[in-house]
Amino acid sequence: MKNNKLKLFSTLCLFEALQFGFVPYAGAESSQDPALQTLLEQAEYWHEKSNDPLANESLKKVLMVDANNPQALYLMALWAQQQGDDKTAAQWQARLQKAHPNAPQLQQLASSSTLSALPQEAIELARQQSQAGEIKASIETWNSIFQGQEPPIPLVPEYYLTMSGDKSLYPTAVEKLAQFAKQNPNNSAIGVAYGQVLTYRENTRRKGIQILKSYASVSPKADQSLRQALIWLEPNSADKALYENWADRHPGDSEVVLHYKRTVGGGITRSGYNQLNSGNLSKAKSEFQTVLAQSPNDSEALAGLGYVALHQGDYTTAAKYLNRAADQGGSQAKKRRNQADEAKFYAELETAKSAYKQGDVKQALALSAPLAERSGQAGVTAKLFRADVLRHNGDYVQAEDLLKRVIKQVPNSLEAKEALYYVYTEQNQKDNAATLLATMPKDLQRKIQSADRYGNMRDLAQQAIDAGNIETAIVILENGLQRLPNNPWLRLELAKLHLKQGDEQAANDVLAPLNSDDASGEALYALALFAGEREQWREVNSLIGRIPVAERTDKIEELYQQSRFYLALELASSYLTGGDKAKALEVLERIKPQASAHPLWAGKLAQLLVKCGDTNGAVTLVKASIAQGIQGNAGDYADQVAVLYKAGLRDDAESLLNDPQLIAASTPLQLARARNVYVINEADSLRNQGNYAPAYDLLTHALQIDPQNTDLMLAMGRLYQSGKLNGKAQVVYDYLLDNQKDTPEQDALIGAINIALADGEPARAAALAQQLKNQQSAPRMLLMARIYEAQGEHGKALATLREARAKLLGLEQNYASTSPMIGGLVIADNPFESGRSSVSEAQTSSVYGVTMPWQVHGDTVTQRLDLPEPSEEQQTLADVNRLMVQINQQTSSWLQGGIEIRGRDGESGLSKLTEARAPLQWSTIPFGDSRFKLNIDAVSLDGGTSSGDANRRFGTGALIQGSVAEAEGLSTLSDDELPDVDSQGAQSQSGVEFGMALEGDYYQVDMGTTPLGLELSTLIGGVTFKLPLGDYAQLSLSGERRAVKDSVLSYVGAYDTFSGKYWGQVTRNGANLQFNFDDGDAGYYANAGLWRYIGHNVAENTGVDVGAGVYLRPYQLRDRQLQIGLNLNYKDFEQNLGYYSYGHGGYFSPQNYVSMSFPVDYQQEFHKLSLELGGSLGYQSYSQDQAAYFPNDASLQSTLESYVTSGYAEEAYYSGESVSGIGYNFHAALGYKIQQDISLEARVGYDTFGDYNEASAQITLRHAFNEF
Repeated sequence: MKNNKLKLFSTLCLFEALQFGFVPYAGAESSQDPALQTLLEQAEYWHEKSNDPLANESLKKVLMVDANNPQALYLMALWAQQQGDDKTAAQWQARLQKAHPNAPQLQQLASSSTLSALPQEAIELARQQSQAGEIKASIETWNSIFQGQEPPIPLVPEYYLTMSGDKSLYPTAVEKLAQFAKQNPNNSAIGVAYGQVLTYRENTRRKGIQILKSYASVSPKADQSLRQALIWLEPNSADKALYENWADRHPGDSEVVLHYKRTVGGGITRSGYNQLNSGNLSKAKSEFQTVLAQSPNDSEALAGLGYVALHQGDYTTAAKYLNRAADQGGSQAKKRRNQADEAKFYAELETAKSAYKQGDVKQALALSAPLAERSGQAGVTAKLFRADVLRHNGDYVQAEDLLKRVIKQVPNSLEAKEALYYVYTEQNQKDNAATLLATMPKDLQRKIQSADRYGNMRDLAQQAIDAGNIETAIVILENGLQRLPNNPWLRLELAKLHLKQGDEQAANDVLAPLNSDDASGEALYALALFAGEREQWREVNSLIGRIPVAERTDKIEELYQQSRFYLALELASSYLTGGDKAKALEVLERIKPQASAHPLWAGKLAQLLVKCGDTNGAVTLVKASIAQGIQGNAGDYADQVAVLYKAGLRDDAESLLNDPQLIAASTPLQLARARNVYVINEADSLRNQGNYAPAYDLLTHALQIDPQNTDLMLAMGRLYQSGKLNGKAQVVYDYLLDNQKDTPEQDALIGAINIALADGEPARAAALAQQLKNQQSAPRMLLMARIYEAQGEHGKALATLREARAKLLGLEQNYASTSPMIGGLVIADNPFESGRSSVSEAQTSSVYGVTMPWQVHGDTVTQRLDLPEPSEEQQTLADVNRLMVQINQQTSSWLQGGIEIRGRDGESGLSKLTEARAPLQWSTIPFGDSRFKLNIDAVSLDGGTSSGDANRRFGTGALIQGSVAEAEGLSTLSDDELPDVDSQGAQSQSGVEFGMALEGDYYQVDMGTTPLGLELSTLIGGVTFKLPLGDYAQLSLSGERRAVKDSVLSYVGAYDTFSGKYWGQVTRNGANLQFNFDDGDAGYYANAGLWRYIGHNVAENTGVDVGAGVYLRPYQLRDRQLQIGLNLNYKDFEQNLGYYSYGHGGYFSPQNYVSMSFPVDYQQEFHKLSLELGGSLGYQSYSQDQAAYFPNDASLQSTLESYVTSGYAEEAYYSGESVSGIGYNFHAALGYKIQQDISLEARVGYDTFGDYNEASAQITLRHAFNEF
């Protein structure tokens, strides 16, 4: 037991020396003899093993070589001390003192003697508690050991490192370690501990790293902590030197440097993928090359370059980079190897096609031979190409063999059958051709049979189209139509070209002859195809319905089923628009089996499932479709990409967009339109974060490729609107509305309505709203409620919101004009709703099961891109709740009361002030939107009782002193001490104030009194007019008469018992002009006021007040915001009347007052709580002129001056002064919603500059009475 205690004490005393290491002693040798160092290490080893004789023997060997070795002398003294041999310890310490008077070990020895008196069992307990994670208990144990004193120096690092583990005590730990580090600059243990705790927080991590770096070469503990901090750090390029320094010192440790490379390169890689998915291939390529310049084997950047090459059609380069990416290993290696293989295949196939186009048939055949042996769809593609080359080369036998192999592999391959038919025909194998033709669908048969009649014309027309000469193509087809007027396919091709030119009437005229009562099935099919391309599915269904079932080919039947599918989607959409999600889901479930085999259908259906709230079902459907292999182009998969993005599966969406097979099967325009899904989602995400510039760049690039895309234009309109560019947004919406390009959901119309509301034009918003379809859906009801509220129809707005809320909560009933009721209570009104709801209140299924609260939150600015976004229903419910609470707050009456305390430090009886107030307020809406307030405040004021010299400076006390001195013959000219002046008693007053106010959007009028029941009281009040200037600016003009509440004297006046007169009660009278601009993100203001200060028996004064400031809100969400700013202020008074003798006003009235401050305010709303925190730090400077004691009475002032001349009084003028320095203030408020109509609020504040200090606190309880 004794040895254990000794070992514990030894460890405690050597905490710095053994664990942290000393800062090298300046008087010691810069490099230790290796042999001596070995002996010292042996000594420490044997001491740790509790074998002190061997340890001492090693130290004596050191001293035989180096008699004054400071470490050996230190250890001999220390270990003797630990064994209780104080005499021997003192001898060794004396030798160390004599040889090295400045050795840091001397401080350690002094500390160890202090430590020996500490209870070792308690120290061990504190450490055990810390190791077990019981930080608070450990700190309590340490505090009991130290008994309220500072910890001994050796225990400082351990104690405060333990304290830093508690979040609430962390700032204290940092502050204390900084203090000890400053006081003990040579103590490396404290320095290392200070550096450690700084690395625990991101905002101080770099500072901590720099501190640890300075100790790392001599302290293993510092080096270990530095390594961890470098891994915690989110480095940028400026941190490169830190990581290079680590690599130089630790060449075998690759993890730290790899962290730097991954982190710094990762942001660029992510940017590269963003550019890739936006179609900015050159920028994406540049970003990936930047990463590879720093990290040549970065798998993500290598794969990115591969995908860029794929999109550029450079399959060879794509295969090279994807193979290199796969070589790096990782979870994506297998997928990238497969993609590289596919890219290599298409590269070789493109090379073969290029050779064939250039007339090199031999090369084309040589290159395609191995490709044709490939299995799967890729092999089929290669076989069809090779067969076509062989046929055109006259090698019919090989072509026939190859095509038969395809048909055997894919029995229903019409492309292979058609190619084989031509092989048979060109070989004059009429019987084989006829037999094969009979196995084909009838429409394909007709196409092949009529090819010799109009095939040339179609080829010529297609050549003209490829050359961009659509008019020429139209002429060619019109000429052909004169020769073959009954050919429906010729008419169909011509109609498509007219439609492409925007001439819908000409297209209809060309097709009109086909739609006769005796129209053939072929003609009706051609009409149905044209209607299908225009998504007129009801027309498609009707036309095919006229074709007898027996005459319908497979293609016709497929189009018919497609029309039925899309009609079902339209039915589900109508149910969804009407708010009936159950019926919509029922319809969608019925058609889901038909959709999985068609990627386009699956995407459309999945989009509606998401809108119905079944995100899980939508993702399952999309993944099932993708699992069947790529079966179309990018346009067919665009909706599937959108669903994956909405579900938060960003990686899956990007993988689909970058699939080599999909890229090979798609045109650039199809790929661009599929990528628009990403562009719009990314742009909206950036917009919601306030990053308008990159969002604009994304959208403009996409619009250059697809300028008529409605969804892109709507996204741009939303961006303009969020960026406060309502005029530009209106142009976008008007264009879409005027050109009938609005979406079925009427997004452009809704955007135009929102702009009208934002511009304060409710009449225009109401006129536009008449065009809305289905005004009974919850989102439409919310929009209508906003319009009603803007028109001042609060009751109608609330009724509409209640009905919308009932729909969202499933409480609707058959009475559309009323909200659900139970026993006369409106159950759509949630009595527990605080108004600070978030979208997480209504949960739906997601791909992760039930969406967790931390996964879905509409107010989050930094979103998790791998998690689903809040549903439209969730967001609508949150918006409905918010607007209901807002309207209730604006329209309700309330009764509120509370207690307010304000205290100013100062000289008792003069400037000191304690104000207690009990305000009671009734507020209501008597008419329109105007609010009336009636206030009754009980006020108690206490300035304390003057004493000493303050008695002379109050009232006419200076004259009393002169009078008594004259009578007693006492004069300062004779070095006499002047008599004291008696106190005039406590300066305490109490009374009741009355006030009333009426305020509206553009005016405010108020009138009231100072406290009644006192000798001095007066009327006060003011009027303010506000003039809007545009959307965000306002000009205000105010005329006021206000009480000056700097002191008891200035507020209610005082009584001079010597003269029997009252004086004081100052009012500020004048006007103020103020300009404000605030666009929600930032603002600025300027004001100027001219005032006349008037009081009872107080000299009149004139003051001017000028101010200006700017502010911005760098962090702003729906329920919280941070505001920072700069404020400048200038004041100047004609006279200095800030004193308390008769005729002065007792209020701050400086000359040339200037201040500059930096205010910071933060506000946040929780479910039932609201929080405000704020403060400012600034510089102030002012001067005060010399002031007469009695500025309002020349006779009294003259008398006092004669007393001063004769030595009977001390002074007749207050001295002037100039003051400057730093000032600050802070304030905080906490609100709590006890019930829906009862709230509690508490506020505190503190303001200080120089000798001035003012603190305030108040608590208020409000009970609201809702009118509606």
